[in-house]
This record gives sequence, structure tokens and C-alpha cells, in this order.
Amino acid sequence: YKANHPKADPIPPVAAALAKEATLLCFDEMQITDIADAMIIKRLLTLLLDLGVVIVTTSNRPPCHLYEGGINRSLFVPFIHTLNERLQVMEMMGMHDYRKGESSVTTSVSDSALACLPAYVYPSNTASSKTILDRWMKSSNDDADATIRTEIIPVAMGRTLAIRRANDSCARCTFRELCHEPLGAADYLAIARRFDTVIVEDVPQLGGHVYNEARRFVTLIDALYEARTTLIVAAEVPMEDLFVGFDASVESHDGDEEIAMENESTAATTATTA
Repeated sequence: YKANHPKADPIPPVAAALAKEATLLCFDEMQITDIADAMIIKRLLTLLLDLGVVIVTTSNRPPCHLYEGGINRSLFVPFIHTLNERLQVMEMMGMHDYRKGESSVTTSVSDSALACLPAYVYPSNTASSKTILDRWMKSSNDDADATIRTEIIPVAMGRTLAIRRANDSCARCTFRELCHEPLGAADYLAIARRFDTVIVEDVPQLGGHVYNEARRFVTLIDALYEARTTLIVAAEVPMEDLFVGFDASVESHDGDEEIAMENESTAATTATTA
């Protein structure tokens, strides 16, 4: 719509189109990370409710804590009141946190005998790590001898993204290629839809000095998780030491742990996933 009507407000026609297509709309893991998202969600969901659409959404925090600490949050607060008035808020009192289940996928490549291929290896610049990633690249494809190629995948609005090392089912990228470039959720969703397995290597320890890159990495993980795409990571440090060195804290307003990453005047909150 925006491509054909660059000066028009796209939200009302988008809401009308959604309401025409569906009477029930489900959102999984709602989170608000910046003022632009806050304003879009506020207007879109308000219009959908006015059009009679039934909305079901899950989140790791109650409405009163959405976009907490965000810039210009006062503009978003009236919508929180709308959510509380027009939606029934239910706290799911589950006792088991599936994100904290025991896993054997994190393995140091110093271990010579691997019962299976690990999904997280460190350090990333060793011959052992490269061998494991090579094995993932081959094992994820039906044809183990398939040629590694550059593939151009469509994203949106006529944009494309080049994956420099790919086979029929696996993409292999460096952290710099995916997180230092100006990429966003649409790019990562396109990757997740195209490939069954995504390998990200040379992931550094992520601190405040690479705040934007760290946020992109979290967005990438979310996209792959939602698409059920297998993620393989080769990093410089163990998983528990990956996010350090910036203003980070574990919040638990509603008993559900979340990582809050803050850098100077900006704040973003993203749910942790296992």
C-alpha cells in the first residue's frame, strides 16, 4: 500500500484489510521495543478492536509493563488502559519454565569426542569449530556433496539479500554479515523462511560497545525461533558469557525473566528464549 500511496496513512487500510480477512487475530509474544512500534501497535490494534476483530495475544509481561522505561511512554499509556478495558487479561501460572530445560547442545570444541553435533560451539576461530560447522553444512542438506553457492533471496518491497554461502537448506553467515549491516526483522524473516538451518559464526562477546549489533542478533534469534529454523552459533565465549559489559539486568515483574538492555538514552526489552 505504501509503495502505491507514499503520502497516505497506511494503518487504516491495513486494519480494514485484516478485519476483512480475519475475525480472530492471534499475536504471540507481544513486545514493544521502541516508540515507533508503540505508536503503530496502539493505532493498529485500536482500529481492529473498533472493527470487531477478536484479539488474542501472549506476552512475557502484563499490559501495565509493556514498553516500560521507553522513550515518550506517556504517549503509549492510554493504549494500555484500552487493553485492560477491552481485553480480558489472564496470568498463566505455569510452574515449569521450558526455556530453562537441560540441554547438551552447548559444547566446547576442546572436547575431542562429540556424541552429536553441538549447536553452540566456542571458541569460533579454531580448526575444530570450523570442522563442526562444515559438518553441519553438509548434514543439513540431502546432497552432502552439493556445491556451496551465493543465493539471492527476496525480502520485501523489491529488496533482496545476498547469502554468500548457501546450499539447498542451509545458510552460513558471519556475525558481521548479519548484524553489522543495516538489516532488520524483514531480512531475518526472509532468511528464516528460506532455510531450515542457519549458521552464524564469529559471534563476539556482546557488550554496550556493540549495542545495535546485539539488538540485531536478538531480532535474528527471534525470527529463527518463530520459524522453527535451526540456529547454529560459533562464538568467542561460552553462551553464559555472551551478553556482558553493558547496562543489563534481569527483570521479573511478573515472575518471567526478561533481559533489559539499556544504552544511554535508549532502552529495549526482549524476552529470553531457550
